[in-house]
Amino acid sequence: MITLCIIADTHRKHRQVTIPPCDLLIHCGDFGYFERDDRANLEDVDAWFAEAPAKQILCIGGNHDFMLQRREFRFTHAHLLEDTTFEYCGLRIFGSPWCPDLPFFAYHRTEPQLIETWSRIPSDTDILITHTPPHGILDLPYGSETHVGCPHLREELTRIRPRIHAFGHIHHSHGRHEEANTLYLNTAVVTGRDLEVTNPPVIVQVPEGQTASQPNIDCDYLGTASEKSSRSKINSHNQVCQPCR
Repeated sequence: MITLCIIADTHRKHRQVTIPPCDLLIHCGDFGYFERDDRANLEDVDAWFAEAPAKQILCIGGNHDFMLQRREFRFTHAHLLEDTTFEYCGLRIFGSPWCPDLPFFAYHRTEPQLIETWSRIPSDTDILITHTPPHGILDLPYGSETHVGCPHLREELTRIRPRIHAFGHIHHSHGRHEEANTLYLNTAVVTGRDLEVTNPPVIVQVPEGQTASQPNIDCDYLGTASEKSSRSKINSHNQVCQPCR
């Protein structure tokens, strides 16, 4: 089994997030916050990545990550995905950072641009990483009943059918949802106006070597890192974190 640890929206508070041992650490964007000390923050995120007990680290940008979009900073200890696929232990992982409806933020695209962007996501994707949620799935802001996810992304998901779709962006809607054989995960770790770190990383296990050509990939949602640690005698990460064969 491959152990995934998935987070999003650390917003300069990454040092407050404890990453458990895992095979693959995934960050779904928003490292910064309104360009405050962006370079120093990203350099510290990179150092934090180097310290993480993960065999591989993947990430995308979010709407606050201006320096990443401008290509003024690149991580040394993580692989940044921008409409690209990364293969890990037989899993095809595609990352795309773009967001709707935020024209003055990083990684914004217009509606026609998003339609084109999402249409290029490979249909053999096993794990999809975006910053924005799809419309209607874990996309309700605090105090609102208006869904703010991207409807065009939602439409393309009927074609892509990933086993896991991980995202963030809408802090208030952290959680999980299963639909049509896809596990949707909003993995934002902060909530509230003060961006307090309230949600631990999400832990998921998937079988090694299975791909989207086998549409019924089993995966074990183990909950958040705090839920996992509180369980009695689940298999230790020392057992599940084995190198790819």
